[in-house]
Amino acid sequence: MEEIEIRLPRAGITVRGRRFGSPGGLPVLCLHGWLDNCASFTPMASRLDGFELVTIDLPGHGLSDPVPSPTCQYLDYVACVLELARVQGWQRLQLIGHSLGGALSALIAGAAPSLVERLVLIDAIGPLSASPEVGRESVGRYLSAYLADEPAPVYRTRSQALKARVQLADILLDTASLLLERDLREVPGGFSWRSDNRLRHPFTMTFTEEQVRAYLGAITAPVLFVEAERTALREDYYPGRLAAVPNLTKVRLAGGHHLHVENPDPVAEAVRGFLGN
Repeated sequence: MEEIEIRLPRAGITVRGRRFGSPGGLPVLCLHGWLDNCASFTPMASRLDGFELVTIDLPGHGLSDPVPSPTCQYLDYVACVLELARVQGWQRLQLIGHSLGGALSALIAGAAPSLVERLVLIDAIGPLSASPEVGRESVGRYLSAYLADEPAPVYRTRSQALKARVQLADILLDTASLLLERDLREVPGGFSWRSDNRLRHPFTMTFTEEQVRAYLGAITAPVLFVEAERTALREDYYPGRLAAVPNLTKVRLAGGHHLHVENPDPVAEAVRGFLGN
């Protein structure tokens, strides 16, 4: 494993992360979930010998710089990932995305299908969607929170921050501990988060379901959809999304939404078999 940093001149930011394995063949780019960081892929990466895995902190997460856009929308992150591929000289790659990273990976594979050789989605398939009216309301909530600019909380001890992280996303203590090393920083009075404070605001839902399915239907890469037994995908539109992807294989594995961290062996086995083909 090595720590990496990649400058994105068009975005004007630097993203940081880790590389596992030796360069050779198609790179496997891993995109993590909301308020997580690249460390979430470390348990799985150690079980995927023979692949070159590049795991990045998405902009505004972990050690990466925030996106320059005030609104932090899905397509801001998509643009950064596509620029990263161009800067690295990748003509083709394989993508693994979890949660938010899975939403972004689906958009990338739909918007730039010639770039993605194979796609793994871990308990995620496309971004949150809403009707135009609900989308308008979500933008209003975000902008109100953005302009209010309330500071991130400060915790007196690391253990208090750890407890807050567990409660935020209903994750296991071990999972939160793994993420904390890149998430936490010392500040006057204790500890606070490194992540972009705007990520704590209500997420904007600017895609309609019809738009999301247009991206999913344009994916040409074979797709492995790894669903958690205790999945977070409970909205009524998800079965229709699975049907919209032209070449999708679904597996269901034990664990919660962060199953690749909590139960990495079967997830890694499924991913290894899929990418190995």
